[in-house]
Amino acid sequence: MTARQARVYARRQGRRLATSEVGTLELVRVERWLEDPERRHVPPGAVLDAWHFFEDLARGLDAAHRLPAQGAVHNSAYEWLFGDECPEWTPDERRAVLALLRAGVALWNSCPVTLRPRSGGAPV
Repeated sequence: MTARQARVYARRQGRRLATSEVGTLELVRVERWLEDPERRHVPPGAVLDAWHFFEDLARGLDAAHRLPAQGAVHNSAYEWLFGDECPEWTPDERRAVLALLRAGVALWNSCPVTLRPRSGGAPV
């Protein structure tokens, strides 16, 4: 979805976007990495954004239980990720990040999708 499409959709729902800033979430890059994490380079910025997004999504859907409980290993992995030093992850940190992101992708994929949103019930 483009920023313009998001604005149009929100307007049709009688809402406004909270900010005019536009950012992109590169879930495709994250999913590609998840397909083969041993051979592909970790996209740190995309992974960090996805991590934040999945946490927010889970809270917003009252589904935090669908993500793994986070502990010290997540905090450590997060610090390496934030510093763009993912190659330094321990095997436990890597497994924790993979589990969190896979659960986040599953949560995202379980969200209902509105195709061809309508405004006021009238056909588009």
